[in-house]
Amino acid sequence: MRQLYFFHAPWCPPCRFFEKQFISPLASMAGQDKIVRIDVQKEPFRADRYGVSRVPMAILMEGGKAVDYVGMADLERCAQFLKGE
Repeated sequence: MRQLYFFHAPWCPPCRFFEKQFISPLASMAGQDKIVRIDVQKEPFRADRYGVSRVPMAILMEGGKAVDYVGMADLERCAQFLKGE
């Protein structure tokens, strides 16, 4: 299964911007079920497991393994990856 893990924190202004400008449009394009939102305050061990040292961070996943770290410029590429194109 292909997913995007979005690591964020509720107090983080850049995270809210990234959510609005990248994550929400991507969820509309590829499907809400493809986006996994991970609050690093509530799940610090999960963040450590994926080497998250700052937020926001987005990682493309396939079969439970990290494939690529992505940013807002990668919106179309991410949507295609998540849709399996």
